[in-house]
Amino acid sequence: MEMFNYYLKLSVRNLIRNKLFFTLMISTLAVGVGVFLANIAIIKSMSADPIPHKSNKIFNVSLNIWPNDNPDAELLEIMRYDDAMHLLKNDIATHTMVHYQSQVYVRDSESTSLARHKAKVRATTQGFFPLTDAPFEFGGSWQQDRAKQLVISNQLNQQVFAGENSVGKILEIDGTPFEIVGVLKPWKLKPNFYNAAYEQAFSSADDIFAPIETAMDHEWSVDVRSSATEHIATVSDNRGKNGFFIQAYVQLDTPEQKQEMQQYLDNYSQHRKEQGEYLRANNNRLLDVNQWLTYQSVVDERMLAFGLATSLFLIVCIFNASSLLLARYHSARFETGLRRAVGARIKDVFYQGLVESLLVGMCCAVFSLLFGWLFLQISIELFPSIQRTSDIDTTLILIGIGIALVTSFISMFYPLIRSCKTPLSTTLK
Repeated sequence: MEMFNYYLKLSVRNLIRNKLFFTLMISTLAVGVGVFLANIAIIKSMSADPIPHKSNKIFNVSLNIWPNDNPDAELLEIMRYDDAMHLLKNDIATHTMVHYQSQVYVRDSESTSLARHKAKVRATTQGFFPLTDAPFEFGGSWQQDRAKQLVISNQLNQQVFAGENSVGKILEIDGTPFEIVGVLKPWKLKPNFYNAAYEQAFSSADDIFAPIETAMDHEWSVDVRSSATEHIATVSDNRGKNGFFIQAYVQLDTPEQKQEMQQYLDNYSQHRKEQGEYLRANNNRLLDVNQWLTYQSVVDERMLAFGLATSLFLIVCIFNASSLLLARYHSARFETGLRRAVGARIKDVFYQGLVESLLVGMCCAVFSLLFGWLFLQISIELFPSIQRTSDIDTTLILIGIGIALVTSFISMFYPLIRSCKTPLSTTLK
């Protein structure tokens, strides 16, 4: 420990004496590590498992029920109202939920202000909450399919009711009163697997969760992709018609459940075919959460390409820092030779170099985190679509510190070896 303290004091003196040199070296490494860290933050969020404890048990359901002249075309992730209702009747899945996205304007019915708040709606079923493990802060879910009841997000509760327990209060939507029966805790799936289609995995969180039957009865519009093979006048007119707009998910806890569900879907398709429908040739598909996110290309290939570019940039920064150190050790060879001449062993010089690399690495780590945060903000400004995908959490901070220490050591290793292997006689000449 005594020698470590001595080496540390010596390293601090070297840094102070060569301020310009070490500032240039640390900046070179910090920029490389910072850019790399910012990119890792984005890719890490994009590729994260949003519900790791059961991501292999939740499946997106895609049916081959689209009547199309091209039976080999890709399956759609949206289905008809009648198909969704049939799926809800299954007694195989642990939980089943169907949903579509809408948008409304709301206000507190007791407020004296006429100001309304824009709210993103998830029209869904009771199974949504246990399937996604949505955490309740107050209250719970509705109990009837056509109940004029809502569950709201923590964000909307803060916005409209200042964060208090709003269960039992009334929200007015298009002049119609709806009772709040539940308020969620702060909660966001990242990426949002149930809304991953149409590049919405990182879109704003849902504000309101409402019974799908209620949403359709009140003609809450479909806010994402929908298709139809016949004229449909209103949202509620989708019942019994070929209007495709609903997505579905099931929780299957065992392989046997998955096999039974696959058979259930295949039997349903066969029944539809016997009724005269011209179906796609593709088999009905069950994809678990991570398979579904991969299928939807949630991780942007451009970000992966940029990740490779930043890795190469980091290597260049390490090479440049190593070159600077090599020049520095070459200019300081007389000092090193003098230390060895008065009794310092080669391993003492090497150990002192390691302590110096540790000190440089810690300085580099601090600046790397600052540069990483700065580059992340710049990326968000240039590409607003990634705003909700990325943040630098504790894990990334530790990774950044580790990378900074490793890159500092790598940069110093070769110059240090060269310095230690220089013959003493050559140095003293």
